[in-house]
Amino acid sequence: MKKILSFVLCLLILLGSLPVFVFAQQTDRVPIIHIYGFMSCPIYSADGQTRLFPMEKDAVVGFVKKLLPSVSAFVVNKNWTKFGDRLIPALNDLLMPIANDELGVPRNGTGVQFAYPTPQEIAASETIRFNYDWRDDPFVSAAQLRDFIDYVTDACGCDRVSLECHSYAGVVTLTYLATYGTEKVQSVCFNATAVYGAAFAGELMNGKVNMSTDALTAFLEGLVDHTDYESLLLAVVSLFDDLGGAKFLCNFLNGLFVHLSDRIWEDSILPVFNNWLSAWAMVPDAKLQGAYDFTRATVRSADTPENRIFFDKVDRFNREIRQKREACLREVDAHCNLYVIARYGYPGVPLEATWQANTDGVLNTESESFGATCEPFSFFSPTFEPHKLISPSGAIDASTCLFPQQTWFVRNYKHTQKDPSMEEFTQTLLRSPSQLTIDSLEAYPQFLYYDKVLRELYADINQVDTTVTKWYQDLFRLIRTLFERWLQRIRTPKRRASPEVYEILVA
Repeated sequence: MKKILSFVLCLLILLGSLPVFVFAQQTDRVPIIHIYGFMSCPIYSADGQTRLFPMEKDAVVGFVKKLLPSVSAFVVNKNWTKFGDRLIPALNDLLMPIANDELGVPRNGTGVQFAYPTPQEIAASETIRFNYDWRDDPFVSAAQLRDFIDYVTDACGCDRVSLECHSYAGVVTLTYLATYGTEKVQSVCFNATAVYGAAFAGELMNGKVNMSTDALTAFLEGLVDHTDYESLLLAVVSLFDDLGGAKFLCNFLNGLFVHLSDRIWEDSILPVFNNWLSAWAMVPDAKLQGAYDFTRATVRSADTPENRIFFDKVDRFNREIRQKREACLREVDAHCNLYVIARYGYPGVPLEATWQANTDGVLNTESESFGATCEPFSFFSPTFEPHKLISPSGAIDASTCLFPQQTWFVRNYKHTQKDPSMEEFTQTLLRSPSQLTIDSLEAYPQFLYYDKVLRELYADINQVDTTVTKWYQDLFRLIRTLFERWLQRIRTPKRRASPEVYEILVA
């Protein structure tokens, strides 16, 4: 009897481990690891109980409460000094919890919460997400990515993975590939990445903040594109501009940096963002020396031993990645399937020096594409000589890209957008065992267009966006939705919302 029971028990254990064993033998499968960008993961306190970013409700409400009296007083007396006395401490209370120390290390044990998926979860997933602390040194994040890739390959019994990186994650991915090699990577897709920097980061790190009404209005119009009630929101933006709201807001923000510039930069902004090594890694090459000069002229502690160690870390990235960027990318291309996706059709971040560039709403298309020649966002007629690598709209010349045959452009697809059609596209590229080019797939030519109504990617034939509703139709729909929610609420017994419910509502 004991022998029978032992046999049955062993059989059950064997059967229970069979899925993992079978998966471990699937060496032909190449897992896809997604790596997202700047501010893509929540930052928590050391005990994991408090979310520091995005800021929780109490922190935001507290900031508003501290600032409202001084805003009201400023409207009356226009006293910038007194306004700054209230603004700076309130801003620091909000931002300092996510600041790094002088060595560029996250303070007080703060960071992301990331549990490795189990082998069973890896087996059941088409793609796997890698989370990291986006404030950290790119080399630290790259080392963590190496460990995660090793874990995934060991868990699934495969030799290699494919990587899709977005935004700042392109910097982390390139740092990984340059530092640890390409042996464990079959394919890599740089999808709207900041490998060549972010123009707005260069302006901010040089202390240049200046807005115009045109820049702000264009940014707001791009912001509401593809959203629910788009026509209604566009009408609100237009009304806001017509009533002088955009002009007032620009004048206020510009005045803020004129009258309180030294205090804002030295006491609030630079102590937070200046100590993020990730921010330094995204400063474009042409703006790097200016960022050094501005920091050393503005920050009182710029010559401390700790600060010198910090800038040694900045210089390491410059030596090993920034100055060898093109050579590193060509080395990756020689050993992996390499793909680049850029997006365009939107104005940039509403700073006077950057907003007119052709962007995806955040990053310049020229940088995302590794060197395409791009018309400004507001261009009216093509100036490029027609040839195969010119977009149908005439806005993009892809012949100047680092990898023109492996670079795709998607018009009217925003930087922060996530859509199944894009995921299907990137997975099609990454799952190919051999290198694909812009001529390989009939469904995905070099120039694509995102139809916001059908939510699909199509070959770009320079079609014009059409809005399917009028603003008053959106307004009626919004009123009806709010009325239905009100009816549902009064019919449902009252109960106190749990923190989990609040998180869902905020998301």
